Amino acid sequence: MKPLILDSALGTELENRGEYLPSFKTSIWSAYSLIHNPEAIKQIHIDNIEAGADVITTSNYQATPELLKREPSAPSYEDLAKRSLELCKEAVIKTGTRTMIAGCYPPIHVTFRPDLSSKEKKLKKFYETLGKIYQDEVDVIICETMASIYEGTIAASTAKNFSDKVWLSWTTRGNKLNRLPSTELLDLAISEGLKLDVDCQLVNCVHADTASMAIEKLKKEKSFGIYANSSIYKKNKLEGFVSDSDEWHYHNHQPISPVEYKDFVIEWINHGASVIGGCCRTTTDHIKEIKKIVENI
Repeated sequence: MKPLILDSALGTELENRGEYLPSFKTSIWSAYSLIHNPEAIKQIHIDNIEAGADVITTSNYQATPELLKREPSAPSYEDLAKRSLELCKEAVIKTGTRTMIAGCYPPIHVTFRPDLSSKEKKLKKFYETLGKIYQDEVDVIICETMASIYEGTIAASTAKNFSDKVWLSWTTRGNKLNRLPSTELLDLAISEGLKLDVDCQLVNCVHADTASMAIEKLKKEKSFGIYANSSIYKKNKLEGFVSDSDEWHYHNHQPISPVEYKDFVIEWINHGASVIGGCCRTTTDHIKEIKKIVENI
């Protein structure tokens, strides 16, 4: 089986196209475009499909009940999830393809800040509401950038009630390269994920070389995947003064080109990855490079 190709980074694509992209830490990031210029998002989906993506992901990553409080005039997260699903469907129809759609289960609060997550009842309600929207409408539910075992396992176990196919993706973003931002070991997170019998466990939103470090742990799962950032770890002397995992990541990175990223993708595929794609700083050019690799398998 050839690996499935996931799409590129939505935020990066929006920024590259001149769209307004407010902070993900203090504002609603890509949800701004979902509200104000959904056509731009649809075009990104189309461009990803034409670049070679087998799977496109709904664009409601930042449209959560907690984050939308920052924009009192914004539509509900339910309405935005429905809109994001429609945009994916329209892109698939427009391209005349059978591209799969992944329904996004994002962290409920700021990414990489599991300490801000909601109580279990609220978290389950959020994921159940999204699940009802996605049920029979998506090919897979993808729990993305999970920064704690608590949030990841609630997301994935809830998703299983609404989809036959569930992917659970962890992030080890921060200065502890084998740990989640919660400080929990990735190895333990994957072990907890195994108990849920999901279809695939992944890592995302980490440097490409850091992602490679997770492969041996990910291999415990029957199927694994990686969609990393287009960057590698580069130690910076500021490191000792930065405690926030995202700030640490930002100050200790070196961007890499689509061609350089491709070399990591080859490594991941050679180790058995069945899902490959891109997170921050990846573009449709990265997807084109990945497509070339997959076509030659």
